Amino acid sequence: MSPLDVPEDGDYIIGRVIEVKDFGATLNLLEYTDQKAFVHISEVASGWVKYIRDFIREGQMVVAKVTKVKKGSKIIDASVRQVSGHRKKEKIREWKNEQRASKLLELVAKNIKVDYEKLRNEVREDLVNNYESLYRAFEESVINSDDFKKAWKGKWVSEFIKIGIENVTPPYVTIGGMLSLVSEKEDGVEGIKASLMGPKAIHEDSKLTITSDGAPNYRVLVKAPNYKQAEEELKSAVDLVLSLLKKEGGVGSFERA
Repeated sequence: MSPLDVPEDGDYIIGRVIEVKDFGATLNLLEYTDQKAFVHISEVASGWVKYIRDFIREGQMVVAKVTKVKKGSKIIDASVRQVSGHRKKEKIREWKNEQRASKLLELVAKNIKVDYEKLRNEVREDLVNNYESLYRAFEESVINSDDFKKAWKGKWVSEFIKIGIENVTPPYVTIGGMLSLVSEKEDGVEGIKASLMGPKAIHEDSKLTITSDGAPNYRVLVKAPNYKQAEEELKSAVDLVLSLLKKEGGVGSFERA
C-alpha cells in the first residue's frame, strides 16, 4: 500500500487517536500520508455511549472501518464498532508485517549499496500490486524463489530472496481427511500397511502424515504453503493409497475433513 493512496469505503484502517471530544474522536491514519479519520460517538462502540473516553482515548491505536470517503477532503468517516475482534487482530497483524517488510527492504538496499528511497520507489508499488502487500512479496520470494527470479529483474532480486529466507516464515495451510481401509485377505493387514507406506510428499515444502485413528480408519494430513499445493498433495496421496490397496486385494474410501 502506497502512503499516497486514499482509503475506500469498506476498507479497514489503523490509526492513532489524536483528539477526543464529546461527539467523537479523530484518528491520524498510520498507513496514509496526511489522512485523518473521524469516528462519531455513535460509531465508537455498540450500544449507548455516555462517556466516550470510557471507550476511546488519546494515544490509543485503533482499527476502524471506512464508512465514507469525502472527495477532496483529508478527513474520512470511520467506525470502530463495526470492526470484529478477529478483523482487528488481522489488521494489526498485517500492519505490523508491513512495518517489518519495510525494514527488510531497507536492509536489502543497504546490502546492495543503493539508496533506500530510490529502491523503494523503484520496486515497492509493483510488488504490492502483484502480491497485495510488501510482506507477501517477501513470503512469495521464499516459497517460490525460482518463479520470483523469473518475474523480477535487477540486482536487488537475489538479495531480496536472501533477506526473505533469513527473516520471513512463509504461511502454511493444513488440510486432510479420513481413509477407511479394509481387506478380507488372510494377510490383509500387511497389504494395508504397504499401501499406507506408498505416499510421499511431492514438493519439498509440503509435509504429509498418515496416522492410525483406530482400524480401519487412518487420518491423512497435508501441510503446504497454499491450498492449491495442499489439494494436489492430498489427492495424490489418497489416490495412491487406494490404488495400492486395490492391488493388494483390499478396498478403501476417503472422506474429506
